[in-house]
Amino acid sequence: MAKVPAGHWVPYVEAFVDVSRSPAEHSASVVALAALVNKDKLTLFDLVSKMDMYLTTTDHIVRSRGIMLLGEIMSQISLKWLDVNAVTTLSDFFISRLSDWQALRGALVGCLALLQREPSVGTIMIADVKRLVESLIDYIPVQSLAAADRKLCFQIICCVLDHYPEAVKTMDDELLIWICQSIDEEKDPECLKLSFHLVEVVMKLFSDPSGLASQFASDLFELLSKYFPVYFTHGAGDNVGLTRDELSRTLMHAFCASPYFEPFAIPLLLDKLSSSLPLAKLDSLKYLDNCIRCYGADRMVSHTSAIWFKLKEVIFSLSSDQLLSTGSPKDAEKIKNQIVSEAKNCLKTAVTCIHSTDRDIFINLILLDEDIVNNIHSVTTEEKSICRSSNDLNQLQSLGSVISIIAESSTYFCTRVFQAHFTRLVDILGSSAGFKSQHLNICNGSSSAAFNYGALYLSVQMLSSCREVAVASRGDFPPVKSAKESWWLILEEKLDLFIHLLGKLLSIDSQPIQSAVTQKYVSCTVKGLLILATFPEHCSLLLANAYEYILLMLTSVVARKYENIHLWRLSLETLTSIGKFTVESRASKKEMIYNSIVVDKIIPLAKSCNTSMPLNLRFEACFEIGTTGVNEGMECAEYVAHLIDCYSSQLLPWLFTSGGVNELALSFAMRLWDEIRNVATLDRIRSQGLLDSLMMGMKFLVGVCTEEQQSLIVQKACSIISSMLSLPVKSVMHDLSSVEELVPAHSIQDTALVCLLSSVIVGLRPQTHVPDMIMMINLFSVFLLNGQIPAAHALASIFNKYLHNSEFSDENKLDKILDVILGRCFSIVLASSTLKMSHSSAATSDDANCSGMSASICLRIDILCGLAWIGKGLLMRGDEKVKDISMFLLKCLVLNQVSVGIPPHQEEHSDNVSLNASLATSAADAFHVMMSDSEVCLNKKFHARIKLLYKQRFFSILMPIFLSKIKETPAMTTKLVLYRAFGHIISNAPVSAVITEAHQILLVMVDILAKLSVDIQDKDLVYSLLLVLSGMLMDDKGKECVLENIHIIVGVLTQLVSYPHMMVVRETALQCFVAMSSFPHSKVYRMRPQVLRAAIKALDDTKRAVRQEAVRCRQTWYENYILLGVDNLALWALSSYFPVGNHHLLRGAFSCNDIIVWELTGHIMLVVSIEFWMERSFQMKSKEPLKSRECLGIENRWNYIA
Repeated sequence: MAKVPAGHWVPYVEAFVDVSRSPAEHSASVVALAALVNKDKLTLFDLVSKMDMYLTTTDHIVRSRGIMLLGEIMSQISLKWLDVNAVTTLSDFFISRLSDWQALRGALVGCLALLQREPSVGTIMIADVKRLVESLIDYIPVQSLAAADRKLCFQIICCVLDHYPEAVKTMDDELLIWICQSIDEEKDPECLKLSFHLVEVVMKLFSDPSGLASQFASDLFELLSKYFPVYFTHGAGDNVGLTRDELSRTLMHAFCASPYFEPFAIPLLLDKLSSSLPLAKLDSLKYLDNCIRCYGADRMVSHTSAIWFKLKEVIFSLSSDQLLSTGSPKDAEKIKNQIVSEAKNCLKTAVTCIHSTDRDIFINLILLDEDIVNNIHSVTTEEKSICRSSNDLNQLQSLGSVISIIAESSTYFCTRVFQAHFTRLVDILGSSAGFKSQHLNICNGSSSAAFNYGALYLSVQMLSSCREVAVASRGDFPPVKSAKESWWLILEEKLDLFIHLLGKLLSIDSQPIQSAVTQKYVSCTVKGLLILATFPEHCSLLLANAYEYILLMLTSVVARKYENIHLWRLSLETLTSIGKFTVESRASKKEMIYNSIVVDKIIPLAKSCNTSMPLNLRFEACFEIGTTGVNEGMECAEYVAHLIDCYSSQLLPWLFTSGGVNELALSFAMRLWDEIRNVATLDRIRSQGLLDSLMMGMKFLVGVCTEEQQSLIVQKACSIISSMLSLPVKSVMHDLSSVEELVPAHSIQDTALVCLLSSVIVGLRPQTHVPDMIMMINLFSVFLLNGQIPAAHALASIFNKYLHNSEFSDENKLDKILDVILGRCFSIVLASSTLKMSHSSAATSDDANCSGMSASICLRIDILCGLAWIGKGLLMRGDEKVKDISMFLLKCLVLNQVSVGIPPHQEEHSDNVSLNASLATSAADAFHVMMSDSEVCLNKKFHARIKLLYKQRFFSILMPIFLSKIKETPAMTTKLVLYRAFGHIISNAPVSAVITEAHQILLVMVDILAKLSVDIQDKDLVYSLLLVLSGMLMDDKGKECVLENIHIIVGVLTQLVSYPHMMVVRETALQCFVAMSSFPHSKVYRMRPQVLRAAIKALDDTKRAVRQEAVRCRQTWYENYILLGVDNLALWALSSYFPVGNHHLLRGAFSCNDIIVWELTGHIMLVVSIEFWMERSFQMKSKEPLKSRECLGIENRWNYIA
């Protein structure tokens, strides 16, 4: 490639060296020079040769700027291949400059650029890396440098340790000493993050017991401990691209880097647990949890007692009053709960990870703990006393959590817990209820016995734990059954008694009067029944009669005890969970029992007139049971689906027109979002196909509300979305370059959430305030670029209404965001198409190519459809940016034409032709989306901005463009796509606008009808165009254009009379013939045989409406042209009399194509076939009389008509 003369690039060097120039000019110089090097228009040798003066001068300012320029250029050409000599030369230069403190920054930049190069493009030698590290140690006191230079030093040493560990593995303790000195007293957040990572890497690198890590562990941890816990004092305006959590996480990884930190880290963390600062407690628990996992059981076993006592103190004794909090009491309570939850997680990790030769050491420490023993004793000796205060209840819940954590850890621990407590707890519960019998009987009466809530709660918690153990030990469960005194045998022994106790407890809450105490009893009871009914099949203890008993109890509550809504809903939720578990576990016998007991009794409630249960509860029960997935429940699911469809498509639109229902709509929408918060509900909505109906319903609900009410709904939706969405939306706030990886194909929940959020946005009024608009636009953009059309609806509504938001006080900002979205969409649609062909996938298999091509086509088609919706929003409000989308769609229409020029032997030719054809067809359909009226988005019901005459204007702009492209296009495949797109524009434009331009487009429109009538996929478009043509036939100006091309139009209509794909097309074509019968005879008389043949053929049509229209058409044409005559057009007039029998004065003769009509005196018309007239033509010339009997003697040739 030709080299650029020095005179062209040397000014860039001079501009960078000149300190008086602006930073923008300096950056532009680096970019320009790097581009020349990357494009091989400037070699590094020439660059360095010309810069020699700037690199070696004694003027330290010029020298530092020259070295900095070379370093920056090296950063910009990191992907350009360099040979080993060039890399070595540059390495020698930059390493030598590390001793030049006045030009240090440029040398650091250059060294880092060399270290970050990939091996495939030429990388630095290991020996040079070692020399670089030695120079750092010898010449650079890091803490004496500015923050930017310190950061570069940390980046360099981290890069060396991460990618070139062999260069430093043999170094002595000077490296560790230098690292300690470099880290000490560091305060910059970004430098701290790098220094923490540096400690983590170096401790892992020198992990040998006799290595440097063990020698320097104390010194390094002393440096780290100064920063624990991390306090972040930087404000939002400090431009620190780092959060406290990120910095704290990096420090935690440093703490966990080596087991040599254990003697120092564990005491520090346990000591910090006594702090009154919530942040210190939380971080201590998180760090302790990770350190236990990383240090290993051998090192942690000595800390067992200390860990337990500290965690016990937090779990049982922590109160919000002990925490220093500047917030409200509610905030303090929330922080306390967060700390306790973290302590429980840490305890679970300790129980699971800390093992020793004596495996009972930890469980004995907990089970024999004096406080634990006293707590269990207190809750099992006093009936209901545990519920007298919230503190007692908290103690019970903490105790239950600790017991559950131990029991869930392993089969052995579960057995130990059951041996110690379960039998006694069940006996206490039975004695408190006064229950003696152990036979299965349904308890129908209520009980006033004083059940021991503490025993009940702990029993259910232990039951839940053993279920988790059973699930985890699926393959190793047979030994559990056979083991002596295992938890399974203990539970089996007490099972019948426990089930009947739960059944009796369930009857406590049978009265409408409710209290917090009874609700706790019943909630715990129902949880126990659910656990028993959902034990894994391989270890289920329930016999068929016990399973039936549980279902009968719960079904009886749902069917009869609806007065107590708390009990009713708990029972319904439990039945639903049991049904779903039965289906998922494929337990066919249990599924049959569930069908006969639950489904057969609950589903009829929806239609029953013999129950006093409120209708809303019956529908709710029907819905919940119907969505379990049980086969016999599908009827119920379909019933609910039809109900929601009716609500969305009929009731809500009626409310919309009636008005005065704002509060009802607001309440319904808010309740629906509360339900969506439950992931299980969202999954049921999606799995049963209810999402589309709920989306439409949400649009109507939001559309009815006022601006203030809509703001409440938006805030509710945004809060739920932000808490449930797994997509890191903030990561694409300013960059949509890698969104394909952000929404995986299996992210069904995220897709459903975004679809429902889009429904809210679609229904908003233009003046409604929308928070976090940038986040929302980016969220919808991500899903649009992954082919989700509801996201396009939302974006179209946003850009159509320019929704009220302080972030977009200037419309130019929203326009810039729109440009980014459109640019990204354009690039994805055209990627790997003919316009941008890529051959990088040639090595993949054929099957993979087919699969990838199919997915690629689908994605591009969906994005094209999304672009059409955005274009529709812009078009309706009269925005000029619709031109960009229109021109892009026109470019896609002619992709097939571009494909024609590709040599067929190319490997990807057929794939690209298929892709381009699909894109062209989709682009044609996109014009239909832009021009047609829509019920799902952008209409008056949903408060869209609609500019007057926008369709006429769009039609007038595009018409000459399409006519020109159709005329210039030789390829029929491309022309068909253009026909389809232009047909959509014509059929959706107002008829008056089309008639105005009829003289230009009529023939094209008729040709479109003829060409598109071949493909069944275009039947709707054919019908729409036919309606436009029928409108022309009824307009005076349209008639003039039709008469000029009557023979072509009749020919096409004749074809459409036999159109096989749609009955209304055949019917409308015949109606067009009827309308044409009123045209002047001189213009249409020659078309009569063709029309009559088509009408007669239609008499045999399979559809009655077509046959009726055919009869009308034939009759109209016969009457108009046989009885009434046509415009008195004489073929010739006979001046002399023409005697016919005794008649005189034949006044004229008129032709009607294949017949001749004489009008005789006495108002009698004589009709003779043209063939008969020709036979007698010589007689006429010789004035021989034509005898009437001769005419009468020829049957079917002529007749008298009165």
